[in-house]
Amino acid sequence: MSERIRKTIEGLGEIELSGIKLSQPTKELLDVGELDINVHVAMQPACIAYYGALKKDALRNLAALKRAFEKWQYRKRAEAKVKASVGNAKPTINDIEARYIVDNAKEIEDWEERLDKAQDQADTLEVWFEAWKQKSHTIREYCEIDSEAMRAGDSIGNGGESKTMGGTINDANSIKIQRVRDIIRKRREQEESCD
Repeated sequence: MSERIRKTIEGLGEIELSGIKLSQPTKELLDVGELDINVHVAMQPACIAYYGALKKDALRNLAALKRAFEKWQYRKRAEAKVKASVGNAKPTINDIEARYIVDNAKEIEDWEERLDKAQDQADTLEVWFEAWKQKSHTIREYCEIDSEAMRAGDSIGNGGESKTMGGTINDANSIKIQRVRDIIRKRREQEESCD
């Protein structure tokens, strides 16, 4: 069962959701001001599943790489200890570390590069996934505002302006709409500052 679910989630990257492939992400996917809100609502669960799975895979890959590097280091330090003890009764920790670095400089550099790349991938997917979780909140707020506006517009006999304790529903809607616009504006500014 879990294997079928995994294959389904992996397949989400290649199918088109409203003409968009999740395996080809763009910033418009996160911006509820772009595309139709119904498109955003329809794709949200699939995106959370797909990008969440990618994030988990990246974290597992990073953890496995770290474990492999630790095992490799342990073997190479043991070899360095044997080499450093030739002619010496008992090598110091500094002797062993120096021998380890001299004998394995290129491999150490390669391991560090692989680890940095895996860390970068995990960090990038973590940020992307968090953005999708935040988009869920934005969609919810957007839909709530839209729903309240529709209810206010349907009010009979008051020109669409229902009274609330602090003013009219339209006043409350204006505040919420402005709040969502401010969130969208801040996100766009953050994206532009990252570019």
